[in-house]
Amino acid sequence: MQKFRRGLPGARSRPPDLLWTSVWAISALSHEQVKVFSAFGNTTHRSARPRKASSINPRAGDLASGRNDIRILSMTNIQLPDVSVTMALVASLQANLPDFGRIVDQFGHPAPALRQLGLVHWENGRFDTAARTFEAALSLRPEDPDLWRDLASVYSASDRDEQALAAIRKSLEVNPHSAQSWQTLASVADRLDDVEAAEGAYRRTIALNPKAAAAHLGLGLLLFRRKSYAEALAAVRMSVDLDPVNGLAHFALGHLSLIASDFAGCARAFDEAARLTLPLDPPTRQKRARALTFQAMIEGRVQEALQNYGQIAGEDREDLDVIVRDAFSVLSASGHLEAAAEIGRMRLAEKPDDPVRRYLLDAVLGRSMTAAPTEYIERYFDQFAPRFDSKLLETLQYNAPSRMAKLVAGHRTDFKQMLDLGCGTGLAAGELLPFGQPLIGVDLSSGMLAEAAKRGGYTELVKSEAIAYLETTPNRFDLIFAADSLIYFGELGPLMRAVAEAMVQGGLFALSIEVAAREGFTLQPSGRFAHSLDYLKAMAADFVIMEAVEGNIRLEAGRPVSGLYVLMERR
Repeated sequence: MQKFRRGLPGARSRPPDLLWTSVWAISALSHEQVKVFSAFGNTTHRSARPRKASSINPRAGDLASGRNDIRILSMTNIQLPDVSVTMALVASLQANLPDFGRIVDQFGHPAPALRQLGLVHWENGRFDTAARTFEAALSLRPEDPDLWRDLASVYSASDRDEQALAAIRKSLEVNPHSAQSWQTLASVADRLDDVEAAEGAYRRTIALNPKAAAAHLGLGLLLFRRKSYAEALAAVRMSVDLDPVNGLAHFALGHLSLIASDFAGCARAFDEAARLTLPLDPPTRQKRARALTFQAMIEGRVQEALQNYGQIAGEDREDLDVIVRDAFSVLSASGHLEAAAEIGRMRLAEKPDDPVRRYLLDAVLGRSMTAAPTEYIERYFDQFAPRFDSKLLETLQYNAPSRMAKLVAGHRTDFKQMLDLGCGTGLAAGELLPFGQPLIGVDLSSGMLAEAAKRGGYTELVKSEAIAYLETTPNRFDLIFAADSLIYFGELGPLMRAVAEAMVQGGLFALSIEVAAREGFTLQPSGRFAHSLDYLKAMAADFVIMEAVEGNIRLEAGRPVSGLYVLMERR
């Protein structure tokens, strides 16, 4: 999906099919006639005394709601030729191009004829000449929103995006109710990485014209980059429904369907993209092969799927052990527990002493446990440590340390002794250091501690199980910070008592949990525990809960995982 170019729908497309019957003769402009016009245009562009067109900057709220009270700001200025220069150009065109003169007569004004000429230049890839033609037309009709939109589009086509933005904003100042102009603004803003403006403009386009397939696709691609996968999938599906022959839309749909664990839909979309002459690159062919393999596993054909994988993937095939590992992870996360269990048993049979494979199979099978085994945590996170940050931050959108630190800062910002319990790779260090020193980090995984040491910020790093450390440390902390740590404990009573004993009175305990669907706690197929708020309160007899804020903890199979960020005070 990285190959999708921002702003693709609309900004660089061919010109609108307006009044083409009036310009059939101009479409046959000879090379020499084009050179005559270009030379004249270059001369007037250099020598004319320019008029400045103001640009506009809609507020983000205006973009989303369609409000018209748009502020005028001095941004990129667009220079239009003087009217006298434009009229001299018109006279020259009438003398050299009889058909141009007939179009002027038809419309009774030279501006529409110049616009049609500009559209022909645009259609034939002469973007600079088209821009000069539209600028000339605008010098005669500076309040024509369609001309401003045409000018914005050819500016964008020639990589003059700042000028394109100024032009399309001028078009919307004149007519804020044009879906086509909002679409152009969305595409230009997207190319300029103004995500907020682009999203608002795409949404405004859709509000004005719900059948604007390009706007739905553009919005879907933008939301994909923001990792709002569910909403992106809905937008792209709508685009496909409205424009079923757009290969790019099917290509995007394939990627998003894979993230949503719609494996059959993923393969269909990729096949349709290829049929519509959009060749699949090797990584996409690998994803298609995975999708077909995973779908066969869901249908109860695990062994057959593995046997057929090499034939499906061909030269793009991946290591079969990697496919099996990822199939177990993906199918368990997406709720296909029967298939995941069969794969888990197969993997455990290969390595019956592997604590990671054994525990994760237990989780998928729903076996009752009160905590994740220490040997699982140590082995799993030692293996995971080198790629932990990129996976958690980029793929899973994890930001618990930042959210929890803001929660703490709302109550206190000065601490004398802090503990990062389950510190992992040290993601919380940068958030906690402004609160004071010393800062001790504790984790069971030596691999994670090695990464935390590289990051720095800790006064001391200790390899230990959490409860064991809390029960033996002589330190008394006024802040204990446990981001994503309680999810490896089911029964919380022993941990909460140990935390209380290691804290000073009035100290703060910041933590995060995943929210259970029922009372108490439950081991999820992911291997993480979820807890209800009532259960947490019952286990926190030594604390006063100051705040409990709902939020998404991470993504799981492309969907947000509901959680709570909680701040407690030691009684």
